Amino acid sequence: MLFDIRPKSSRRELFDREHELSILDRLVDRGDPLILVLGIRRIGKTSLLKSFLEEWNGIYIDMRGVSRESDLYRRFSMGLSMGIERLRRFLKNIRGIKVMGIEVELKWRGRDSISLTGLLEELNRFGERIVVVFDEAQLIRPPISSLVKNCIAYTYDHLDNITVILSGSEIGLLRDFIGIENPSSPLYGRYSYELIVRRFPRDLSLEFLEQGFHEVGLRVGREVIEEAVELFDGIVGWLVFFGRSYLDGMRNLELILDAAVNMAYEELCKLRRNEKLVLKAIADGARSWSQVRRYIEEKTCTVIPKSTLSRTIRRLEKLSIIDNYRFLDPIYMYASKRLRIK
Repeated sequence: MLFDIRPKSSRRELFDREHELSILDRLVDRGDPLILVLGIRRIGKTSLLKSFLEEWNGIYIDMRGVSRESDLYRRFSMGLSMGIERLRRFLKNIRGIKVMGIEVELKWRGRDSISLTGLLEELNRFGERIVVVFDEAQLIRPPISSLVKNCIAYTYDHLDNITVILSGSEIGLLRDFIGIENPSSPLYGRYSYELIVRRFPRDLSLEFLEQGFHEVGLRVGREVIEEAVELFDGIVGWLVFFGRSYLDGMRNLELILDAAVNMAYEELCKLRRNEKLVLKAIADGARSWSQVRRYIEEKTCTVIPKSTLSRTIRRLEKLSIIDNYRFLDPIYMYASKRLRIK
């Protein structure tokens, strides 16, 4: 169902991502060692990747909340379990791996254990393509980040049958994490293909909503659908949110928008004070560095150092919230207008 709020996991369920799937199929088929899948929040990266793995020997790992080595191996074990139907024949004789029905137990310390790199070495020996996806990879922090990057670098250089896909919604931070241009990074100088997952154009957004309502037999006026498309600007996660809310009985578009803005607002509340000030300035119409600075200084009656302001703007760009003093998602613009700065 198109309005299922969970990520899709089958190509049959995915709406109009044939182009992106064909690119991923081609890159993996030719043996590219490292691929980046990039796109703003709620654009559909996770659905794309999970659906893509349906036809490949793949391991999907969600890196959100991973802060310790034990977390990493637990998520890796979950990824192996998710892909067990395709991976079972590879795993049954690997030291440190125990397959119990549809669950995989991974022992990473002590006797008869196996490391992350060791496991990929074992999988590589089978001579078939294995795809390892690290979703929201930019969230990986030291010391886990060093372990993961060294493993990816080793895989890149020595394991010809392994393809690693790194995905992230904070695009600048993901590029910083990889450090392809940073001589101190294990991945320095490595080539990677960047696949940008883009928002739906207006005609596809209309088709998506119409097909979603048709699936459940609900007739919705064209004017309502067109207004929703204008508000949510082709971002598939918000289109799903609108469709599901309408399906569940919330027929007031303003209330649906308010609920979406509240979700974005809760995310923005976690930002630093200067970051909130910059977002509020841009939401209220500032369109240049000098206009943002003037707005902040007038609102706070304090002088903000040039370097501090420039650093704050760069970070918000790396978080993929703004670009060139414009919001990449209109919902975050509405949410920024609600920010109260103390």
